[in-house]
Amino acid sequence: MLIQHSGRTGGRSRNPFRRKKAAEPAPPGPWPTARTERQGQSPNGRLTDHQSGGVASSYAVEQETGGKKTGKGADAPTGNGWFHNPFAKPKTSSAAADHSNVSSAQMWAGPRRGILIRRLLGAFAVLLLLFLFVKVNGKASKAEVRAEVDARVKSSSKSFPRGAAVLWAAPLVKLFATYDPAHADDRSRALQPYAVGSLDAQLGWNGQGSQSVIDLVMSDDVEVTGENAGVVRATVQVQDGSWRCVAVPVYTVRRGGSTAFGLTAAPVYVPCAGLTTPPRADAQNKSNDSELAQTFKSDLLPPFLAAWAQSDTDNLNRFLLPGTVSFGLGGAYTGAGDGGRPRVDSVYVPQVAKGEDPTHRTVTFTTTLLSTDGKAAQTSTYRVAVVKKNGQWYFASDPTPAVGSVGGDQLPDVQPSEGSGGMYSHSPAPYPRATTSTGVQQPSPAASATR
Repeated sequence: MLIQHSGRTGGRSRNPFRRKKAAEPAPPGPWPTARTERQGQSPNGRLTDHQSGGVASSYAVEQETGGKKTGKGADAPTGNGWFHNPFAKPKTSSAAADHSNVSSAQMWAGPRRGILIRRLLGAFAVLLLLFLFVKVNGKASKAEVRAEVDARVKSSSKSFPRGAAVLWAAPLVKLFATYDPAHADDRSRALQPYAVGSLDAQLGWNGQGSQSVIDLVMSDDVEVTGENAGVVRATVQVQDGSWRCVAVPVYTVRRGGSTAFGLTAAPVYVPCAGLTTPPRADAQNKSNDSELAQTFKSDLLPPFLAAWAQSDTDNLNRFLLPGTVSFGLGGAYTGAGDGGRPRVDSVYVPQVAKGEDPTHRTVTFTTTLLSTDGKAAQTSTYRVAVVKKNGQWYFASDPTPAVGSVGGDQLPDVQPSEGSGGMYSHSPAPYPRATTSTGVQQPSPAASATR
């Protein structure tokens, strides 16, 4: 016999965890809530039939939707499962509403405003650190700046007219280094095309003393100091035999395929290059291969040098490695030995070190050549590359200066001597008339007439 209990009656045999049917009303909580009192619950805690039916239907909806009330304005649950928390504060319908209906000012009001400010400050700090990191890494170092400057100067030096600058400065150097009080006016008129603007008419000379140029050497190694500026260097020998070095700062303009030059400052005397000796070669520290050196001294070098001094092509090709070209000395010298062979005084062939090719050697030798007059003799030290092929030694290059045969690091004290002379250097060729498009300073008619 089955005993069916209604939803309003309990009993000890009732399973409190049994899922209720949808038609059964929800069990009342142990304590009445404010909401139930507002809905008209009786003082003894029991609901009326109308009220119990409403609760049951609400409970059935919760069971079907997984314990979540749906619908706009529905109250949020105050418990979990069948147990109702009597201490939970009932939420109003506005608290359970969709957050999209809440404004940003309401969302971040109160304590949340501090959270928002801290987040914004943190994001700003991260961006600032990233900015500083990029700026620090993007700053060019001194080496990079120097490399950029060198690259730009090198790029401009490729297009600088070096040869034309040397040709233009050559007559100016001769004029600058030549002076005589008897011809001061002539010198001033000759320098007029160059001494333009604020430059002195005599380019710094005080009008006293005399000096003349007897030899002049121009350097093609022009120092490019800017896109259109450079320094040309020259060496002049004056009347007493001493030498002077001159630097000429020039400026160039190129328009319409033509090139013009001018002075950015007056030429100046500069120190000439010093004198020194190179360090000894490492090969000199090696022991001499005496057997091979004797072979070259007696058998190979004398006939080779005889053919080389006379440019005897037929005999020279017998000693040269195939593919090596040599023109010789053209018969300007001969040897004092038998058959016109040059005398070989000493030969040095370094021993083969570990890892070196024994078939490729370098021979250093000293020989004496006799001039065509049969009296003057010249003793020189050469070195030449040799290669062993098919058991025979061949010369693989022309004899060249024996670099490293002497060594040291002394710098002699070189002092140019002083002297006087009366020879005056003539003015250069007539100054070319430039078109107005080049913007070159034109010489005055009086200056042109003097030429």
